[in-house]
Amino acid sequence: MKKILSLVFVALFAVSFCATSAFSADPNRQEVTQRFELNSATAEELAGTGAIPLETAKKIVELRDQLGSFQGYEDLEELEIPADQMEKLRWNTTIQGIASDCNC
Repeated sequence: MKKILSLVFVALFAVSFCATSAFSADPNRQEVTQRFELNSATAEELAGTGAIPLETAKKIVELRDQLGSFQGYEDLEELEIPADQMEKLRWNTTIQGIASDCNC
């Protein structure tokens, strides 16, 4: 009986360890030490994160100038930024949009 309980315990430990490592952060994620505000960052700062190329960063700044500011990452959809670049951009930037409880 002790042998069975020991095996069950070891199996549970192994499963919990594997599950934890499977759901951990992306090992390829390279986050910058400073997250840039998308509504005020320059194209060079955005490109400097390594998330997107300079040309894409320039398009983001141009779109921001047209819109006045970004309210969320959905505002960038029209630029058709590849999913991997968009994910990295989200890791390395913030958006100070309107408050979620705003009635404006």
